[in-house]
Amino acid sequence: MRARVRETVGLGKTLVNEPKSFPGELRLVVKRFLRTLWNARGGGLYACGYLVTFVWLEIRTIGGELLASESALAFVTEQFIETFFRLISESFVNSILAFVWPAFLLQWSPLWGALLLAVLYLAFPRYIKPPLTRWLFDEDAPGS
Repeated sequence: MRARVRETVGLGKTLVNEPKSFPGELRLVVKRFLRTLWNARGGGLYACGYLVTFVWLEIRTIGGELLASESALAFVTEQFIETFFRLISESFVNSILAFVWPAFLLQWSPLWGALLLAVLYLAFPRYIKPPLTRWLFDEDAPGS
């Protein structure tokens, strides 16, 4: 938790002091967060499905909040005030829903969902995992 608070404070300082470098810093923070989730779920197909589902649910949640707000300022004010209550609880629910991501595929279409899971199971180790792992861990490589 302390690391997250430090990262958030650091991002705020970067935004105020060096706005041009903010997108790069934000990218690194997001990649570290995704890497933590990836490692916590084992780094395989399940972890990838969890990440995709979690990010999709979070985008949908924040997008819904933004569309429900009267203005951008109202959105920022509401999110600042409600972050510790509603947004965190919704993120918790999203993380629980992301655990059952295969069920979303099967609910969408039992036949096509099962076929897609089978194809992903076969293709993931060879075609999806290597580039995804390189992207997630590229700043760990020497000389980057």
